[in-house]
Amino acid sequence: MYPPEFSYVRAESLQEALKFLEGNDNTRPLAGGQSLIPMLKLRVLSPDYILDINRLNELNYVKTSLNGVSIGALTRYHDILSNDILKSKVPLMHHATRTIGDMQVRNMGTIGGAISNADPASDMPVVLTALNATIILSSVSGSRSVKALDFFKGPFTTDTNKGELVTQIEVPVLDGYKTVYKKVVRRAGDYALASVALAIKLKGNEIEDIKLAYGGVHDKPFRAMEVEKNVIGKKLDDDLVKDIASKVSSQVNPPSDHRGSSWYRREVVKVLTMKAFKEVA
Repeated sequence: MYPPEFSYVRAESLQEALKFLEGNDNTRPLAGGQSLIPMLKLRVLSPDYILDINRLNELNYVKTSLNGVSIGALTRYHDILSNDILKSKVPLMHHATRTIGDMQVRNMGTIGGAISNADPASDMPVVLTALNATIILSSVSGSRSVKALDFFKGPFTTDTNKGELVTQIEVPVLDGYKTVYKKVVRRAGDYALASVALAIKLKGNEIEDIKLAYGGVHDKPFRAMEVEKNVIGKKLDDDLVKDIASKVSSQVNPPSDHRGSSWYRREVVKVLTMKAFKEVA
């Protein structure tokens, strides 16, 4: 299917892009295009304008900051994978990025594009929700920050207001944590049938802190906060892990579609959870 007609505009600077977004409501920014182009071809979207932001090199960076690590929205998965700062300070993101799509997707796709699209089964929103990263949104009026837990509102829906563009992601550095990202896909390169991002800090065999998020099993990335709260201070053993897996499975609300039923996804959540904890125990 051919995409609907639209006008193409290429921004040469961030200010130029923000000014255009402010004055043109039905505009979609184009970064890597790995989600936008298929949605246009399926006519899920019918924007009046496509705003190409690929020349905004000021949004392509990874650097350490007071709050952890700052990542420009136009940073591509390939650059995340090859970045030593992220590999050493945010290993959860590094591990998750290795599982994203195929080489073409990783060469073109950007972190800003992935989170702006807000597919509930996408990898990066799950990782940022587990880490409770901060999303920076910019407009001609200035910038504001939103926690990942508040940024994702529902399927393909975010807290982005009129005229705003995701420009930066700030990720905390979790010293002393063990992290793991796992997912199940029906075919190589697919979005996750279900995924889990786990960061856990142990004192001996006791859980000192835990961050647990899931993808593909709710209308947005699901942070298992009730479960997290109830297991702090408990001994990490097989019985506790089975209890965590069972409780999370009962709390998520996965869809049923051609890739798997809601019941099946709940069972996948149990298995993924137990495998993730086995890796960090």
